[in-house]
Amino acid sequence: MFYAIADVRQFKGLELKPEHGREITRISSMIRQAAIEQLPVAHPDYPGVGITISQLSGPSEDPKADWKNAVTMASGDFSWDDPGTWTGALDRCPCGTGTCAKMATLHAKGELKLDQPFRHQGLLGNIYTGRLVEKTKIGDRNAVVPTVSGQSWIYGLNTIVLDHDDPFTEGFMLGDIWA
Repeated sequence: MFYAIADVRQFKGLELKPEHGREITRISSMIRQAAIEQLPVAHPDYPGVGITISQLSGPSEDPKADWKNAVTMASGDFSWDDPGTWTGALDRCPCGTGTCAKMATLHAKGELKLDQPFRHQGLLGNIYTGRLVEKTKIGDRNAVVPTVSGQSWIYGLNTIVLDHDDPFTEGFMLGDIWA
């Protein structure tokens, strides 16, 4: 995953609060799309993986946390011409990969040292604690190895079965087949 991370403070009047969820997802979806269009990314081991998730972050008012965030996943295709597509699904926790992305970003800016605890608060107030444990390289790029701890709850279990004889295991698109 690649994250587009923006500081919520640049959006006057927007706060990382559940009651701002609709506006958070709207702005986050536009940030993600703009990043996809303007910021080419390439993982040395996973070609073709691009920016998939956006994160708005900012300082937390909770003394138990260092930063607060809202992570938004895409919920469908995006079109600049259709504001109805400027949507997303908010993560209810600080997000483990989102916390790792934020720590890597802070480290790259010189704002988070190795072995320094980083307490990341989600939109609902729960907190994950991360730590960067070592520097490494991925291809020719500098990288860090993170750890994350915190509490989450299972809210669904799924069993997905693929029949080897099914010619549509990759899915299909026919337009609006339900009309």
